[in-house]
Amino acid sequence: MIAYPDEVMPLVRGLVARVKDVVGDDLAAVYLYGSAVGGGFDPGVSDVDLVALMRRSAADLDVHALGRLHRGFTADHPEWTDRIEVAYVSAVALASFRTDPGPLAVISPGEPFHLRHDPLILWLQNWYLVRQTGIAVHGPAPILTVPEIAWSEFESAAAGYGAQLSSREVVDAGPGAAAYAVLTMCRVLCTLRTGEQRSKQEAAAWTSARMPEWAWLIKEALACRLSRGREGFRDHATTSAASRFLQLIQGEIGR
Repeated sequence: MIAYPDEVMPLVRGLVARVKDVVGDDLAAVYLYGSAVGGGFDPGVSDVDLVALMRRSAADLDVHALGRLHRGFTADHPEWTDRIEVAYVSAVALASFRTDPGPLAVISPGEPFHLRHDPLILWLQNWYLVRQTGIAVHGPAPILTVPEIAWSEFESAAAGYGAQLSSREVVDAGPGAAAYAVLTMCRVLCTLRTGEQRSKQEAAAWTSARMPEWAWLIKEALACRLSRGREGFRDHATTSAASRFLQLIQGEIGR
């Protein structure tokens, strides 16, 4: 039986109730996934990751009404500011995500509620985790609505995401972004080498044990994450090291 962090399920159920008030019967299902169900959740720091499965296209949703809903919800729960991600996607689009051009309606840390015109295959890692580890807060189980995805597809998507994170622009985006990139690259490498998806903390420990010369940087990244970007990763030596580390890990992934 999954043990959820105490603060997560009441929050999610409250949010789902508000979404139902806005979209009514168009809401087919809501899935909770990520660290809240898979492990590695840090109270006060970790995000809550949700997929809202809709009976209509995201392009047809009332974006303004849903935007007001999410702003109001954050105002009522300020401790969750920039810590809730919800992707609204139609059931029909998700069923054919490999060829569907989108869009999705998304709220995520650092971004307001908006439409994203991404091809849905770019979200393959999310769909995989929803199917494999997600739980239904509302509606049918995800195994009934999310198409089967091979592990090799997930590996390929993870490697592609790692390539995006290895750019210098990510490090220059700020301490939080740099720490996120370091920890995520640890996770990508761990995933590809072990054949398992592990938490950020587990992947950080795994990488530190195998690359002890970089353990100090990974420790700095973990501390920066726990401070939500307020501490660490601000001096030139650390950011330069982070850039070298990302390039090194990208090389390992490529091999």
